[in-house]
Amino acid sequence: MKKTAFLLLPLLFILLATAALAYEHDPRLNPTAMRDIVVDPDAVYGFSPSPDGSLSAYVEFDWTDPALVNGENGRLARIAYHESINDLYILLDDMRAAGCSTEEIARAVSTRRNEIRLASYDGNPDGLASAKARNLEKYGHEEGPLPDELFAQYGSWEEVIWKAFSANPGMDACLGLYDDYYALYTASGMIDEEEEQPASREYAASVLAETFGLPPASGEDSGRTFGDFDEVSSWYADSVKAAVSAGIMRGYEDGTLRSRQTVTRLEAYVLLARCLSDDPVADDVSVPSDVPLWASGEIAFLVSEGILGDMADISWDEPLTVAAFRKMIQSSL
Repeated sequence: MKKTAFLLLPLLFILLATAALAYEHDPRLNPTAMRDIVVDPDAVYGFSPSPDGSLSAYVEFDWTDPALVNGENGRLARIAYHESINDLYILLDDMRAAGCSTEEIARAVSTRRNEIRLASYDGNPDGLASAKARNLEKYGHEEGPLPDELFAQYGSWEEVIWKAFSANPGMDACLGLYDDYYALYTASGMIDEEEEQPASREYAASVLAETFGLPPASGEDSGRTFGDFDEVSSWYADSVKAAVSAGIMRGYEDGTLRSRQTVTRLEAYVLLARCLSDDPVADDVSVPSDVPLWASGEIAFLVSEGILGDMADISWDEPLTVAAFRKMIQSSL
């Protein structure tokens, strides 16, 4: 999508670029979530379980059916599961009031959490059997991690207590609840606030691909000419391929994409210019001397379009956070 669709871009940005698919906060920025799920444009909330993750028992569920996904065996059951964790808070408060030690509380709440997890499979015997099988394979018993195993993993009983209250963000993403519990993921240290997370080049490519409706890559091997393409996160691969195929992302002189490197302000503006025009050049516009030659055409184009004005205070090499990148794109459209 190039200049012919320029007037539609603000609407597209609102619909797509502020976050992946249906969310204000982007689940793809949460590695813990993405270990268990895949981007699925056909799914109701844009994500479905990965056959290789801990949610594999739910792969056969029809994630494209709104009635099922939002029904009593889907979203409603997940909400009930979250509400059941309130039992843990009551148990925690009661034991603290009774003067129990931190270790005693940790042992009690972690054991109760295992019970809640298995109870969440009520009505899903296949899921329950799968969960028990995973526990058996991982821990040597079906009920889930024992308190002593959790202490060995986390190093303190305080951390064992906190982990008992954590949620699976992947399942929440599949069921339209990711935003609802986003504060929990950040409070637990699972992820940083998006305002603080660095915007990787692969993430920038993904936002731009969605915002500008870049067509899918023309071939399976698009991007494979880059020596480090295999380092691209799987959930960004299609977007990166589309950006490479469209000539938006061209890599570095050494033949690398450096997909996980934080995008700089200069790189972000160059990518934007290439999204807006097949030939982003303005010969009659001068650019500051600190703009490198390889980017001068794109920067001149943005000046000619009124997107860039006074550039005296721009730090071209500034690494952008996710929030800063989104703001830059939004203010440019």
